[in-house]
This record gives sequence, structure tokens and C-alpha cells, in this order.
Amino acid sequence: MTHSATDHPANAGLRRHRAPQHRGTKLPPVAYPADVPRPYEQLGTHPDLVARLWDELTLRLPVDCRAIFFGAPVLMHPVTGVVFGFAGGTHTYALRLPEPERSAALATGATRVIHYPARQGSYDLAEIGEEWVFCRWFKDEEAWCLAAFELAGRDQ
Repeated sequence: MTHSATDHPANAGLRRHRAPQHRGTKLPPVAYPADVPRPYEQLGTHPDLVARLWDELTLRLPVDCRAIFFGAPVLMHPVTGVVFGFAGGTHTYALRLPEPERSAALATGATRVIHYPARQGSYDLAEIGEEWVFCRWFKDEEAWCLAAFELAGRDQ
């Protein structure tokens, strides 16, 4: 790995987004599920989303990519350290997709912005990077996750 996960340019947007929320926690910036007791329940993310990200979307991946990046459950390429999936809160998970998968995901109904009416705000993935899309249990997400893994493997 030529970059550590925390300083890899491909992770800069997610790092900027996650680091302020991570301050004051005992976890290092990069950790793994084994480092946290009951990680599906202790990362501030709904356990169903953690299971979706770590257990369901990854069925086609050749290696375990589960990690914790600045306190959030993520998928991280084990060689390059590039994060290619993350989950957060009670209903948000996203993948970093190459073309044509990104266009296919958007055509299927994936979005780049989520609006939170109760909180009167939104989360725009443009803050993280242009490749990111929010997913919602679409049927092709396992294939998209494999494409995201392959893209992350090319980011040296």
C-alpha cells in the first residue's frame, strides 16, 4: 500500500466528513470489527445497515473488506486502503462506483443527495466525492459492490 487509509487521496472527502464526529472517541481512525465489542451495535449505525454493508453486499468479494473508518462501518480495500462503501445513521449507506455502474445505479433510483425533512437538512455526496451514490437495497448492489472493490483496487 503506497498510502495509509487515513491519508489516501481517494478517502479525503470521507475523512473530512467523518473526522469531526470521531474526535474524542477511543477508537483509532482505522479499526476493524474485532477491535470493537459488538461492532454491529456500537458504531452509531443501525445494525441492519451494518449487516447490509458488511455481510450482504460483500458476498461476491474475494476477501474480507470490513473496517471502521473514523468510527463508521466501511468497506476498505485491503491492499490500497481505499474506502469503497460506508454506512451511517439509521438509513444511509453508499458505494463508490465506477462508470457504468454509477449511471446504472442512478437510473435504478440510487441518489447522490438525501434530504432529512425532520432534521431540515441534507447529505450531499458531492462533499465526499463524485463517484459516491446512496443505495437502497437495489437488486444489483452486490454486483455494484464488486465493481466498487475493483475500482478501489486500482487506486494506488
